[in-house]
Amino acid sequence: MIRYLVALLLMAHVGMAQGNLKFSELFTFSHVQKGQSRETSVYLDRKTSTWLFTNDDSFGGTAEGLSFVVAYPNGTYLLCSTDDSDANVCQRFRSKAALRNTKTVSGKPTGKTAQFGANKYGWPVLTGSAFQLQSGRMSLNAHLATVPFNCYPLYAYNMLLGLEIGLPIFQSVDYTSVLPRNRLVVAEELPDGVRLKSVSPTEYFIDLSTYRIADAKL
Repeated sequence: MIRYLVALLLMAHVGMAQGNLKFSELFTFSHVQKGQSRETSVYLDRKTSTWLFTNDDSFGGTAEGLSFVVAYPNGTYLLCSTDDSDANVCQRFRSKAALRNTKTVSGKPTGKTAQFGANKYGWPVLTGSAFQLQSGRMSLNAHLATVPFNCYPLYAYNMLLGLEIGLPIFQSVDYTSVLPRNRLVVAEELPDGVRLKSVSPTEYFIDLSTYRIADAKL
């Protein structure tokens, strides 16, 4: 009986991640990092509001040892890699910020609008409305697009405790406390601010069935 109870407790913290994930959209943002113009791309499954950050596309190949991050709308993040024994493993983090339900934009609209992601391929173009946002003592101007998916998993990642590698975008403001979850920041008027460059169709698959999952030790 004791061994059975121990096994159940271990299963609550360690297990195998389940299923295949498909991401059909790629959001690419331009920004400035250490004085250099950069691009950062993140994947989205808009049906479930699940996001994917990969080492090559999202972290610029600098996330040593990290293969990808899956960000779920329930505040769960899986940071996945291959360990020294070639085993696939995921550390599971949880975010309270991603579970917020901010109802209104903290700021004033300016009445201006602009289009973002213009292209010649027929890819989606988003219309952003300009706001003067207020985040604590910080004030900034930004364009926001209303979208049919949850943006909080994207915004909240950099606020996770225990992270060694952060996304190079959305680092300056806690947007989960400033915006409703269906508002995507398509431009920030900051020295290192982001600007949406494109939303392109894609097919990117992740097979989580081969990954062992365990809660991160903070």
